[in-house]
Amino acid sequence: MNDFETAKQFFLEGLRLLESNHFQAAEKQFARSLELIPDRVSTLNNLSAIKIKLKQFAEAEQFALKAIALDDKSPEAWSNLGIALTAIERHEEALQACDRALNGNPSYTRVWLTKAMTLLKLKRYNEALLACDQALKLDSNQDEIFYTRSLILKELGRSDEAQKVYLKSLEMKFALSPVFIAERRTTQKADALIINQKPEDDGSLRSFENLHVHCSNFPGQLAERFRDEFHFTYVYAGVETSGPLRPRIPKPDFVINNHVNGELALSEGNLPGFIELVESFGVPVVNHPAKAISTTRDASTKLLNDVSGVVVPKTMRFSSNGKTDEALVREIEGQYDYPMITRTLTSQMGKGMTKVDSRDALVEVLSSGFPEQFFVTEFVDSRGGNEFFRKLRAAIVEDEIIIVRVDYDTYWNVRGRKPEKRVAFYLKNTHLLDEEKRICKDPEAGLGRTAMQALRAVRDQVPLDVFGMDFDVGTDGRLVFYEANATMNLFPTGRKEVPNPKEAEDSLKLAFHRYFTSLVASR
Repeated sequence: MNDFETAKQFFLEGLRLLESNHFQAAEKQFARSLELIPDRVSTLNNLSAIKIKLKQFAEAEQFALKAIALDDKSPEAWSNLGIALTAIERHEEALQACDRALNGNPSYTRVWLTKAMTLLKLKRYNEALLACDQALKLDSNQDEIFYTRSLILKELGRSDEAQKVYLKSLEMKFALSPVFIAERRTTQKADALIINQKPEDDGSLRSFENLHVHCSNFPGQLAERFRDEFHFTYVYAGVETSGPLRPRIPKPDFVINNHVNGELALSEGNLPGFIELVESFGVPVVNHPAKAISTTRDASTKLLNDVSGVVVPKTMRFSSNGKTDEALVREIEGQYDYPMITRTLTSQMGKGMTKVDSRDALVEVLSSGFPEQFFVTEFVDSRGGNEFFRKLRAAIVEDEIIIVRVDYDTYWNVRGRKPEKRVAFYLKNTHLLDEEKRICKDPEAGLGRTAMQALRAVRDQVPLDVFGMDFDVGTDGRLVFYEANATMNLFPTGRKEVPNPKEAEDSLKLAFHRYFTSLVASR
């Protein structure tokens, strides 16, 4: 076999690997092909395209320039150069590259889209819309063009139109395939499938990839930390087991169910179908739907009521159906003293919660468009003589329990440390960061043996495989339970100015690695 035939084989293998998202392996094949035939423009163009996929834009630029040096009329080379230059914010040069590509091929849809994206970055929105519309004239079947158009319309202040176009882009993408397959790497040892609940329409116009990879809860934190060891595929709940889209989902080594808001799973009315989907792969399922629905707020309270050493605030579900506000207020007051906490059924991250201190405040909440069904929870002030409210988060991975963060606030609804206000609070009270480190490093010394035994007892009662638990420890040493579910971020999210302890994050990553490895080995 001569060099040309060998190079051709490497090239074709590179195309196959590129198609299946094996970017690094494809790069090696194209590089081997290039060694044999250094002046092949198509090989250089594919290497440039792969570097773009790998977000190695400086190298993508170099491959594109080499291709242009060999053939300055190659629209693919100019297009790759335009994409790379846009990514590194050399926008004016990127526009020139796009124009050179269009000179070679005025019907090159990809270049019109790249030009639109570059003009969007330059805030030349009207020109961007014209370029995007030209791309649509050439090809109205690409969801990416509609998505880019929605971003431009938003910047032009045409928000309603932008939202409609955005939803159309998602519908097109979902109809083509509900699956997002992340980059494959040669170091990856196993395949994980993450099943997400369909995202809420929050007006953010996040891309299809972003919605999947940066999904809510702890699964959205996994890809960045484990992409060298595990390959992740993502799909939305709702795919029918026997439907035409099901065969497009690659068989995984294990499934991570991220449709874990029990209230939502129950309310959608398709729980049997969803269970059939997660079980259809015949592999271990992390947080099976049957486990998730048993951890709604009121169900969790019942699970833990008799656990020794745990204070479980009373939580009840109420409905306003067929009742006047006065009757509903009397019903609630028959069960609770003030203050109390009202909250919606499905909201997470501290949203939908109100501390109610009086009858007037309760009437105001109930008459303000509050949902028909809702929870009321007993308010427990565990501060004792301490200045601040405190909330600890434990991450539970199978049988391992790691305290990953300790948050403080002057306000009862203790939140994380992303907003500027929260960063300023910790910079003013740096001793709290030291206290967090002390507790995370040695929880038993920081919280007491009784609390840690109670935490273990809670873990034994909660049926989930991986979940988070928010709690405090009272002055009497008892654990004050707030919530336990899988709808949490488990890895720290603190800003770099006021970070959560790195040691806790490292311990959690090791726990996940051990757990995922055991799932693969159990098959």
